Amino acid sequence: MKKLLGIGALVLSLGIGSMFVYADTDKPSSTVLPQSSDGVIDNRESWFKEKMGWRKDQVKQALEDGLITEEQSKKWEEHFTYMEKFHSENGFMSGGCHGNGMMRGSRWNR
Repeated sequence: MKKLLGIGALVLSLGIGSMFVYADTDKPSSTVLPQSSDGVIDNRESWFKEKMGWRKDQVKQALEDGLITEEQSKKWEEHFTYMEKFHSENGFMSGGCHGNGMMRGSRWNR
C-alpha cells in the first residue's frame, strides 16, 4: 500500500510540474503577429501574405498526400482568393477578437 501511494504521489507531482512547463511555452510563430520594439503590431500585410502562402502549401501537400480531393483543393483555393480580396479591400487586421471578451456585450450583461 505504501508503494502504491508513493508511486501515485510521484505521478501527481510530475503531472503538476508539467502543467507549469507547458504554460510557460511560447505560442508558435505562425500565430503571433510581428511586433515592433514598443509592442505595436507591425507590417500586417506581409504577415498575412506569409500566412496565406503557408496555408496554400498545406492544401497542396494534403492533395499530394491524398488527404483531400481535387474538388476540395479547388474550394480551398477559392476561399483563399476570397480572403485575400477581402483583406486587400478592408485591411489586414487579425480576426477573431474584437475586444468584447467572453460574453461581454451579450444580452445578459446589460
